[in-house]
Amino acid sequence: MESQRIDNCEVYLRLRVVRAEGIDDSYLYPYVDNRDYGVLLWISLGEECRTRIVKGFPNPVWNANGTIFLKEYPNIHTFLNLEVLRFRSVNDPGTSKGVAIVGRARIPFPREFNCEKVGCFPLVRDDYKEEDYKVEGDITLCMELKRRK
Repeated sequence: MESQRIDNCEVYLRLRVVRAEGIDDSYLYPYVDNRDYGVLLWISLGEECRTRIVKGFPNPVWNANGTIFLKEYPNIHTFLNLEVLRFRSVNDPGTSKGVAIVGRARIPFPREFNCEKVGCFPLVRDDYKEEDYKVEGDITLCMELKRRK
């Protein structure tokens, strides 16, 4: 994968996905029979990375590190997109592969290089019954915008 050079530097985003909390509450989703979760992250479509799948009742913990190289920073790349996925879920409406999205987030990059952005970011969930979105749960992660000569 080739990354854009700014002042003869490669630009990349260093990530640490820690955990999610408040997803798939057993009172709201009693039909959920399997609670295996992973996170799908991307900057550009087609260039994705994933965490490993972990058991997560009540709250999944990944403590996963990764790096995403940014081909077109700062012209296009300014947000990290992510989805928290539940795997091997046979009871969800609309899923044929046993994968359900339980939360999404779009998080702006840190404003400066070599400065960590750490936080708990809210997750948005599709509500199939009301055809609406609602905030449900959050994900804890750390990201740092870096340059390498």
